[in-house]
Amino acid sequence: MTITIDRFNTNQRQAVKWEGGPLLVLAGPGSGKTAVLTWHIANLIRNTPDASFHILGLTFTNKAATEMRNRIDDLLSENTRRVQLGTFHSFCTDLLRQHGSQLGLRPDFSVITDDKDRIAVLLELRAREDLEIDNPEDSLKKIDVMFTHGISADELPRYFPTGQKDDRCNRLQTVFRGYVEKLVAENQLDFGSMLYFTRELLIAKPRIARQVRTVYRYVCVDEFQDTNLAQYQVLRLLVPDVTANLFVVADDDQTIFQWNGADPKRLEEIEHDYRPWIIQLPENYRCPAEVVGIANRLIAHNSNRQGVKEHRASYQHKEGTVRLQSYKDFNSEIDGLITEICPVPKNHRASCLVIARSNKLLAQVREAMNGAGMGAEIVSRHQEFASPPVQLLYYALKLANSPDSRSILNKLCSTATRVNGITLSAEEVVAKAEVEDVTPLRAFFSLAAASDALKTFAKRGQVLLCDSLDYPLFVETSSREFDVPLNKEPDQDYADDRDNWRRLSEKIRRSHGEKVSLHVFLQEMDLSPKAKSLAKDCVRLQTVHTAKGVEFDNVFVIGLAEDQFPTYFAIKNGETAIREERRSCFVAVTRASKNLYLSYAHSYFGWSKKPSRFLQEMGLLDG
Repeated sequence: MTITIDRFNTNQRQAVKWEGGPLLVLAGPGSGKTAVLTWHIANLIRNTPDASFHILGLTFTNKAATEMRNRIDDLLSENTRRVQLGTFHSFCTDLLRQHGSQLGLRPDFSVITDDKDRIAVLLELRAREDLEIDNPEDSLKKIDVMFTHGISADELPRYFPTGQKDDRCNRLQTVFRGYVEKLVAENQLDFGSMLYFTRELLIAKPRIARQVRTVYRYVCVDEFQDTNLAQYQVLRLLVPDVTANLFVVADDDQTIFQWNGADPKRLEEIEHDYRPWIIQLPENYRCPAEVVGIANRLIAHNSNRQGVKEHRASYQHKEGTVRLQSYKDFNSEIDGLITEICPVPKNHRASCLVIARSNKLLAQVREAMNGAGMGAEIVSRHQEFASPPVQLLYYALKLANSPDSRSILNKLCSTATRVNGITLSAEEVVAKAEVEDVTPLRAFFSLAAASDALKTFAKRGQVLLCDSLDYPLFVETSSREFDVPLNKEPDQDYADDRDNWRRLSEKIRRSHGEKVSLHVFLQEMDLSPKAKSLAKDCVRLQTVHTAKGVEFDNVFVIGLAEDQFPTYFAIKNGETAIREERRSCFVAVTRASKNLYLSYAHSYFGWSKKPSRFLQEMGLLDG
C-alpha cells in the first residue's frame, strides 16, 4: 500500500515537513519512522528542484539503505543523484576512496572482513624485534575498543590509571600505531579503521571537511541509538554547527548493541550538543494492543529513559494473541514450539519467526525441527562467501586488485586445493612468480592450469585478468562454467552465493555505473552482508540482535528463563547489563505484528532454572 501524506498523523507530518535546524525524532517500534524519514528526504528534494546540494542519509544496515533508496525513488519517480544513502562504513569508504591519499591510502585499498586476516597483521608485526605482542587475539580486542570509542594512540593515556601509564599504556600505544601504520603500508582497511581514518582525515584536513559539509547540506541519521562513539565523532565533524540541518531518528528503548559501543547516553549527548527540537512518535502501527501493553509494562522497569515513555497501539482491535507456555525442560519446549507451528500451512511458514537470546538454543531448535520434517534455518549476517567456486572467483579478483597480499594468496590457494583436490601452496606460487618475474596471480593461474578441474578457469584468468583486467567478462564466463556442476549436484551454498553475487553486482552497478572499477566493486562487495535466500516453507530462527528491524505475523520468543534471558553474565554484571537485556526483550516482543508466543522451561541442559524476571515485569506471571 502506498503511503500518502494525508495518512500520516500530526507528529509524523510535522517531522516530514521539517525544513531546517536540528531535529530529534523519538520513534517507538512500528511507528512508521522509515516512512517519515524517506518522505522527509523526498520532500527536501521535491521542494528544491533547481538546488545543487546533496542529502546524506546514514543507516546501520545495507538492507535499510536499500529499502529507503527504493522508497525515495518511488516517491520522486526517478533515481535521484542528490541523495547518498548508506551505512556509516560505506560513507567512510567513499570518502577515503576520494581523499585517503592525504593519509597515504590509495583508492584501490582492500577491505579486511575476516578476523583471521587482522590477526595475521599483528603476527607480522610481532615478527619485528621491537614490537611485543604476547596475545594477538587480546591485542586485537583492545584495538577494536579503541576504534569503537574513537580513541587515538595519543589520547590513550587518559584512559589508564596513573600508575599503569608507563607500561601497559605504552605497549598498547605502540601496538595500535604499528597496526594502523601497517594497514596504510599494505593499503587495506578493516571496519574499525574506516571510522578511525575518516576522523583523522576530517580533523587533519579542514578544507576537505568544509567541502563535505558544503556538498551535504542536510544530514539524516536512522537508528541513532545504535551509534557508537567513533561514529558520533564522525557525525560531529560532518555537522559541527549546532544550527545545522541534522535530522535524527532514535529510540533508546531499542539500544541493544552496547557490546559494539552503542550507549543510551548518546541521546543525552546529542541533546546537549545540538539542543534539537524533539518530536515523539509513540503510536505503534505494527503490534496488537496486548503486545504493546506487555512491552510498555516491561520497559517501564528501565530508569532514566530518554525516549517515548508510553507506546500506544494505534489499532486497539487489531486481531492478535499473546500466549505464555511453560515446559518441564528445553526438549519439551522445542516439542511444544513445533506443535504450535505445525498447523501453519507450509507455504506460510515464512511468517513464523523464532527468537532466542543465543544461537546455542536456536541450533538445537533447528536440529529438532529439521528432524521432524519442518524446514528451519538460522538467519545470520554472513560477511563472507561460503562455496568454493565463488570463493575461488572472488579471491582471484581480490589478488588482481592487491597483487602483493599474501593473505589473499593463501586463501586463493587453499580454495583451489578444495576444488582441485591437489595441494597448491602459496610458497610454490611465490617462488614461481619470483623466478619468472611475474605477478603471483599469473603464477597461480599457470600452476592451476595443470589441473583438469581448474584448467579452463586458469587459462581464462590469464587472458581476462592478467592480460586485460576485463573482470566483468571473467566473472560472467566463469560463472557460466560453475553453473554446470551445480545442475548435476545441487549445492545450496553455491546457489545462495550465486544469487547474492548477482544481486549485489546489480546493486553496485546501479550505484556506480556499468563500468565500475574493480577496486570499487570489491570494496562495495566486501561491505555487503551475504544473506541466504530461504524458502516460503522455512521457519526463520534469529537471535534478538539479528531480528532487530524485522516484523513477522507469528513471533515465538523462547528460552525466557533466568540465566538464559536475561543471560547469566548480565545477571552477574548488574543493573546496567540487565537494562540492556530488558531492552533486548522489548525488541523481541515488538517484532510481532499479529501473534506472540512466549515460552520457558524449568530446566536447560540439565540445570534447573526459574522463569525470567521479564515475564513478571510484563505482568504475565505473579511475582
